[in-house]
Amino acid sequence: MTDAQRPAGIDLRQLGIGELLALSRAILAELRRRGVIRTGNAPAGDYAELLVQRTTSGELAPNSQKSWDVLAGDGERLQVKARVVTDPRANGERQLSVFRSWDFDAAVVVLFDDDFCVWRAARLPVETFQAAARFVEHVSGYRVFATDELLDAGDDWTERLRAVVE
Repeated sequence: MTDAQRPAGIDLRQLGIGELLALSRAILAELRRRGVIRTGNAPAGDYAELLVQRTTSGELAPNSQKSWDVLAGDGERLQVKARVVTDPRANGERQLSVFRSWDFDAAVVVLFDDDFCVWRAARLPVETFQAAARFVEHVSGYRVFATDELLDAGDDWTERLRAVVE
């Protein structure tokens, strides 16, 4: 048995990126059901950063880089925030990871559906996030929710990101 094959007989090399992420999501859901993990958001951030990097012809920031994730081809420093949303009405599913600094030009919010398809994406200037943010002392950072109102205030990037999905 090779590394790419599993006991179920699935050859992972034959699956597309979306299929691999959907399979990953199903595995995470089962692990969550069993109480092994608490969230199912694991690969979302990395995948969103990759899509933004491809969309902007930019470069991914080094892992240790603070404040921004992608340096766009035009020099814009982009923070990328991603969530998997299974229930668009559930406010908690739209809570973005904490902002601890504002040293970026704009942020791109990417919301995936349960199958890791881009459900909604928007690019917003840093000032828009600062206005929507609320400081949370126990995490020493700013909390923002990706509400429809917030996303509507930005540039819709949904189709741009969908266009670079393999």
